[in-house]
Amino acid sequence: MKKKIIPGVFGGGNSGPLLLIFSPRERVRDILTVGLIQCNYQVIQANSSSQATIKASQMLPKLVIADLSCDNPKDILIAERLQKSQRTRHISTLLITTKVPNPLVQKVTAEMLDQIRDADHGKLSTMGYPFAFSEFLAKIESLVLKTEPASDKNPPNDQNRIIAEHLFDPSIPVDRKMQNIGKSLHKNWGFPFTVVKAMDIIESDVGCTLELSKCISTDPAVSSTILKIANTVQYARRHGRITDIKEAVVRLGFRETRSIMACMSLIDLSPEVYRNRGFGRREFWLHSLTVGLIAEKICIDCYMQRPELAFIAGLLHDFGKIPLDNDFDSVFPRLLDRTMGDVCAFYEAEDVLMGFTHADLGYYLTSNWNFPPSVTMAIMNHHDPERILKITSANDKIIQEAVYVGNLLAKALGLGHSCDEILEEIPAEMLKDLQMGSGPDDKLFSHIIKQLRILCSYLNLQLRELKNEEQKPDGNESDVVVVYNDRAIYHPMIVALRNNGFNVVVTNQIPGDTPGHKRVVISIPEPGAPLDINIYGDEREVNRGETLKIFLVNMEHYRELRHGITDANLILMDRRTFDVRLLLHTLDIFFERITLPTNAIQ
Repeated sequence: MKKKIIPGVFGGGNSGPLLLIFSPRERVRDILTVGLIQCNYQVIQANSSSQATIKASQMLPKLVIADLSCDNPKDILIAERLQKSQRTRHISTLLITTKVPNPLVQKVTAEMLDQIRDADHGKLSTMGYPFAFSEFLAKIESLVLKTEPASDKNPPNDQNRIIAEHLFDPSIPVDRKMQNIGKSLHKNWGFPFTVVKAMDIIESDVGCTLELSKCISTDPAVSSTILKIANTVQYARRHGRITDIKEAVVRLGFRETRSIMACMSLIDLSPEVYRNRGFGRREFWLHSLTVGLIAEKICIDCYMQRPELAFIAGLLHDFGKIPLDNDFDSVFPRLLDRTMGDVCAFYEAEDVLMGFTHADLGYYLTSNWNFPPSVTMAIMNHHDPERILKITSANDKIIQEAVYVGNLLAKALGLGHSCDEILEEIPAEMLKDLQMGSGPDDKLFSHIIKQLRILCSYLNLQLRELKNEEQKPDGNESDVVVVYNDRAIYHPMIVALRNNGFNVVVTNQIPGDTPGHKRVVISIPEPGAPLDINIYGDEREVNRGETLKIFLVNMEHYRELRHGITDANLILMDRRTFDVRLLLHTLDIFFERITLPTNAIQ
């Protein structure tokens, strides 16, 4: 039998757990990989600390093997960041150090060992370099189980295998590719009738509680859940138990009932068993729910007549990813491998490799299922702010802007996870349209977290503990200063940084120095404008090394300048492929510590 080949995974046909090997030395990576493959492990490689950060966060290996025996002691902070992140804290770590470890490595390792308090934390072990492979193998076996649980996922049929191969064939028209996907889905599963009917009721001017209750009654699973929720303590109170669907809809409310019904039906279409490695369904739906809730709240604040359409559009904005993962086994790993390797947005990898994106596929499928145009267009455009800003219909424009903003804020908040963590700035015109002034406020985030807790409890979606503290007010003693250009913009990295515990000041001017205080200045110049790098030239020698300067630019305009920079504390990052994981990793290395919010769960 031919062994399964998974792009980016060595030994993809093996049954052992997935391991990540990080080493700056190619020879070390390759020798260890060959040995581990022969021992039935699956292996992914990273040649830099930044690449290791992205691959560990996305692929969630059982074990990270970090080679710190080169002149790279600060890379120990990768392991500490993984341990302290909610998403990756369960990953075990094996540190390969020199026989006499660097003081920083010793200090951080001791702190990490002290933090391992329960079964939720991965194990931690160290070993000195050089070592015998048998010793190395014994260490790994003490940290992870040798075999992975067997998957219940059915192997793809021959027809789907052919369709998957054709998706990467540039000679086949995009329309035919999506038609083939649609035909395959029609044979395997159909979109839930209850959701489609609910859309008709919501869209109709005469939609009412009676019609919605009749729609729910046609689906036994949805009916029983709606009744169960209506009789919970939160809703029942002194009104007694009810058994009638119409009464349940009245008690819950039209909008709440619709949300629960749609979420139930959609999540049942894509159980965790279908997922490919690196694409967990629980976190995917948490992300989608968060986008839907943010989009709906924004539309409510803009006094939209039907904010529930924004909720459905947000919930479905990434739906095109589901069939690519459910039915075509080889497609998703290849797309993820390209996304991680190029550090680009997932939709860009799709467009390069297949000629279309999950947004295009989501639009195609929901249009065929007769969803309202305002929903289908929001799905299609949720990565295209320029197209959104050209829309002439005020209502459609608000819905699409709300979904676009919701997607970015959900990523910045770290609520759920999808296929990348690329953050783009929000155009000033959108902020004005959505009545958001200079950006979202704490009231929006408080509302979203509250609603997310409620929905997740109904849907049996496990949600990590969320504590919503107000953001620290801007002050002088900041960790990070974000300098906007003269055009009014908003970048969601502000939310991401504050959500990760950094004290952030936002300004339009380069601030003065604070002697003895390490800080990072992130400047976002206008596109195409010359970089005023010399503005830092007057820094006193005593302060050199205390300020890290990061410029967010369109990299194609500054490639030559980038190669000419010799200052280690001056970095150019591409604003088009700005990955928040790389930013956090850069700050960890500069501060030589992991910054966490005060409410972080240890």
